[in-house]
Amino acid sequence: NDILTNFIVLILPNIYEARIREAVEDITEMLSRYFTGILIQISLITIFVSIGLSILGVKNALLIAIFAALINVIPYLGPLIGAAFGVLITISSNLDLSFYSEMLPLIGKVVFVFGCMQMLDNFLLQPFIFSNSVKAHPLEIFLIILVGAQLAGIPGMILAIPTYTVVRVIAKIFLSKYRLVKKITEKMDLDDD
Repeated sequence: NDILTNFIVLILPNIYEARIREAVEDITEMLSRYFTGILIQISLITIFVSIGLSILGVKNALLIAIFAALINVIPYLGPLIGAAFGVLITISSNLDLSFYSEMLPLIGKVVFVFGCMQMLDNFLLQPFIFSNSVKAHPLEIFLIILVGAQLAGIPGMILAIPTYTVVRVIAKIFLSKYRLVKKITEKMDLDDD
């Protein structure tokens, strides 16, 4: 468990040992909180979409919901991919229906559920879960995801928040005398939980 920490301690000067151990502990805690937040988000989206689609009579509601929740981890593009998948599964599961009188209203129901899910996710789940899990302002999260997208596309969007969290913890521990660092890390005190 401590192999990486011990390796880092061995290659850096002894005067940094306590701070390195503190940084690794804080990074572990913050990333655990982040991934727990993602699991909560995936669970809530799965429940919401599967119930919504089931109530509206859509076949394969649970399959669509699980895929949509998992792909939703990709910021901005994930929900679109999930909705497109939901529409495609709905169409392929109901090829026997009349297009205009039955299929089109069914597709409308799927799009409606995904629209509601997106509103729930954007206005409630993401700001609350992510800002609380990594202790950052929702606008910070939004900007970091945009920077990640510019630097590395979809992988950058996915890795933006964990990377930013690690950088913030390291900055808090090693560069805490700077005002900018103090400002972006002021909410990070883990003792407040």
